[in-house]
Amino acid sequence: HEIGALVLLSLIVFGTITGAIIRTKYLDSLREDLKLRGRSIAEGLARSLKAGTLYRDPAILNHLLEEFGKIHGIAYITVLGERGEVIAAGPKGVALEAFATAVSQAEGERIVDVSVPFSSEIAGSIHVGVDLGVVDESVENVLSIVLRIVLVSMACAMSVAMIVYWTTIRPIHVLTESVRQIGQGRFPRKVAISSRGELGLLARALEQMSEDLTRYHEQLEAKTKELELSKMELERQNEEIRRAQAQMIRSEKFASMGQLAASVAHEISNPLAGILTYLKLIRRRIESGRLEGGQLESTRQYLLTMEREAERCGQIVKNLLDFARSSEPDLRPIDIHRVLDETLFLLNYKLIMNDVVVEKNYGDVPFVLGDFGQLKQVFLNVIVNAIEAMKSEERVLKIQTTFHRESKSVLVEIQDTGEGISEKNIYRVFDPFFTTKPRGTGMGLAVVYGILEKHNADISIDSQVGKGTKVTVQLNVAHPER
Repeated sequence: HEIGALVLLSLIVFGTITGAIIRTKYLDSLREDLKLRGRSIAEGLARSLKAGTLYRDPAILNHLLEEFGKIHGIAYITVLGERGEVIAAGPKGVALEAFATAVSQAEGERIVDVSVPFSSEIAGSIHVGVDLGVVDESVENVLSIVLRIVLVSMACAMSVAMIVYWTTIRPIHVLTESVRQIGQGRFPRKVAISSRGELGLLARALEQMSEDLTRYHEQLEAKTKELELSKMELERQNEEIRRAQAQMIRSEKFASMGQLAASVAHEISNPLAGILTYLKLIRRRIESGRLEGGQLESTRQYLLTMEREAERCGQIVKNLLDFARSSEPDLRPIDIHRVLDETLFLLNYKLIMNDVVVEKNYGDVPFVLGDFGQLKQVFLNVIVNAIEAMKSEERVLKIQTTFHRESKSVLVEIQDTGEGISEKNIYRVFDPFFTTKPRGTGMGLAVVYGILEKHNADISIDSQVGKGTKVTVQLNVAHPER
């Protein structure tokens, strides 16, 4: 439609411009030619009259004027004498009236009078009336022809435009709409183009592509459903793994508590033995009635010693209860040095039994944000691993704390002189169930990693085989704005 309208508009503009040119340039040219023709006739007659032949024979002159008057575009021919009298005129019946009318009209009217004198020797003149109306008729005829040409051209152009529309433009629109539908995920099975040309081939190719995409889409939907089912199965398996990991974490915690119980049993047995001994001494003195003088003072000292030992047992039990608390951290400002000291106190028996020397290098560090009991569990697992890794004669456990101002964190470094960890195993030490110990569960450092993750803390391990291992725990300070 747009092409047809454009062609139609072009033809209208062309016809209008052509008509305007014809009415101006061509009309003026025809008028000038007609005036020149009238002047040529007048000059020819003037030369003939100068010879004297026609002038002496009026009958021949009238006949000649009659014939010239029949020329298309010549309204009249009049020969005037010396005093302006009419000597001859043609054609008969209209010449004199037309001559009188032309002489009385203004310049630019329908009939133009062209006059030529005889000669300088003979007085008089020849007047030829040029009828410009025939020029207008010729121009109108030409304009009519041009209009017919334009109308025929318009009809042809509209026919061509309709042919182009039905054979090219409409199929292109159909193809465009089909491509748009495919882009929206709707795959047409039939493209309404019956042409056998290139557009028809393109339509068939588009139908084939739509069919292939439909098949691929159905396959994709089937695969998506399979993936959804697989995802559900994976989620179920992950849930089972999480439950198994939670069970293993609880088992590891129980194992850690078993190790802790051995230390607790040793730590409690000595104070309880002392308390029992003092109780027996006091009972014997009471039964013998010898609680006078110096024995009263010694008995009081026994009671004070028993009180201290009982408090020591209570502290050991309290530490054990703190260790067994819930895994959800209770974050609050705590003294990391106190955490380390209480952990070492719990492991004192194990350190002595393994001949491990502890070297502490505590720096001036602020309080950290953490759960007291859970951080004790972290350092207990790390220190137990360090103790069990040291089998050589030199068994030194170094513990150092420093404050890192840029990151607003406290670094706790625990370094042993054990066997070290191989390069292939160091990246797996935090994996659940990974262990190199014959009776290990592989959950110790996994529990450590989980606790520190809840504390938004970091842990790193640097180890060399045969030289030992250094574990660095990075904890956030409680008040970083200070």
